[in-house]
Amino acid sequence: MIRSIILYFLFLPALMFAQNLIPNPGFEMKTGCPDRPGQINLANFWVSPNTATPDYFNDCSNGLDYGTEFNKKGGQVAHNGHGYAGLQFYYLNKNEFFEYIETRLDTLLVSGQLYCIKAFVSLGNSDYAFRELGALLSVTEVKSADAHKLKLPYTKLDNGQYLVDQDHWMCISGLYKAKGDERLLTIGDFSAGDEFWNIHTRCVTDSLLKSTFYFVDDVSMEAIKDSSECGCLPKTLSPH
Repeated sequence: MIRSIILYFLFLPALMFAQNLIPNPGFEMKTGCPDRPGQINLANFWVSPNTATPDYFNDCSNGLDYGTEFNKKGGQVAHNGHGYAGLQFYYLNKNEFFEYIETRLDTLLVSGQLYCIKAFVSLGNSDYAFRELGALLSVTEVKSADAHKLKLPYTKLDNGQYLVDQDHWMCISGLYKAKGDERLLTIGDFSAGDEFWNIHTRCVTDSLLKSTFYFVDDVSMEAIKDSSECGCLPKTLSPH
């Protein structure tokens, strides 16, 4: 018994650092199957912080629009399991529509502690792409009465390339040093500028309508000891 207790306390720090703080990281736990737009709330613990309507996709859906492998945004087999989220972003002549997903972490963040945030994303049917998404950590819920872009301090989630892959899942990651007591994580686009990148011309254009869509799966946030522990390996793509 004493030996077991000693081993428990020896390995406790490692267990703490290996814990994913996201309560439903793969959008697997759900209260129902999606059948229309804007049903992210069907995935337990995930909500929209503004009036936009992030989608929920799950292969339990009866129709083709909100399944996984094939759906109204092109489709993708879930990175793991059966479900994932979908985020739409568009800009039309100063009319913004930016979707975000928000969740409450399992524990409060510890001041000064380093955390590694990761997610897997895949580009849906889109003519434009982003170079990054962002993660916002906050003490209280982020709320907005419209669907405009939330231009707030954020942590970049990227892999050093434009996020243009529609056939595979791309790992994106970012490093965050906690201020202390943060409890909410919000994912989306928080950039101050116009980040839309035309896939076909391989440049930023001045088109009136710019739109992109990303599937999001397997979100994680873990305490780490050193910044070198955070990042995506060179080959992190999961085959379609």
